[in-house]
Amino acid sequence: MKKISFIIIFLFFSYQVVSQQLLMAWSQQDIPNYTKDMYDAAQKWTSSELLAKNLTSKSWSDVFLTLNASINNYSKDSSYLKALTGQLLNNTETKLDGTNRLIIWDRIVSKDIIFEGKGLIIDNDLYKVAGRANQLLQSLTHKNFGPVTINLNEKDLKKLQGKWLSYLSNLPVEEYKPTQYKNAKIAKICSPSAVHALIISLQNAPRKAQIIIKCLSKVYNLDKMPEDKSSPANFCDPDSYTYTYLGMLFGDAKPDAARDANWWQDFWQKKHDKLIWNEDKGIYEVSK
Repeated sequence: MKKISFIIIFLFFSYQVVSQQLLMAWSQQDIPNYTKDMYDAAQKWTSSELLAKNLTSKSWSDVFLTLNASINNYSKDSSYLKALTGQLLNNTETKLDGTNRLIIWDRIVSKDIIFEGKGLIIDNDLYKVAGRANQLLQSLTHKNFGPVTINLNEKDLKKLQGKWLSYLSNLPVEEYKPTQYKNAKIAKICSPSAVHALIISLQNAPRKAQIIIKCLSKVYNLDKMPEDKSSPANFCDPDSYTYTYLGMLFGDAKPDAARDANWWQDFWQKKHDKLIWNEDKGIYEVSK
């Protein structure tokens, strides 16, 4: 089966989809087991089939197929939108396979996802039925009444559902306004959950080691990291991105070798509740 084409990639991103952002680079070709044939088949799914599939997604490709087919075929279907609001109270969790370059900060913290330094940032917890339903509603309507995060409880979900039902009944509803990080070099990595995820991602993990080995072999024909620190092959290690991001967030002009994974872990545990955003400098500082 053929991998999905650039034309279809463009079709998805021609929509102004809320609650998702690109960090460095991403394309549909980064999704494992996602093909042109699968895309074509998904375009024939009925709204009832899409609702059922949203309940049982087991992989990132499953989620993306449902999202893409919904955007292409049911963005104006009021019955489908209202049916999705019914799934907002479903807090069932399903583990997702094939999450290459998918960035959900809370799921990086929980170690369900390996941070690869770049990819597609999704604000909603796609491991939850409610999170997937909210992502669909946001993508179809271009409205945002807040994300479904990993820790939302039943009361929170009912409140969110109420906002969507009011909106779909043509009642005025105030939209969610994300925190602004003035003068940030990369605003999309500035939330406390993102900072925590970056720090957690520095810890050793077998899956991260596999990502590094695969990149070195496939892209650079190497079997280990190069000794030359200026080699582009060093970017096969996601930590090379992460240390750069943390340097931006905390105003480090040059990398500090002493600030390794353990240092950052200890720093977060002791000082995460003292971090304040300096709007003039565009960095985090520790309050006294």
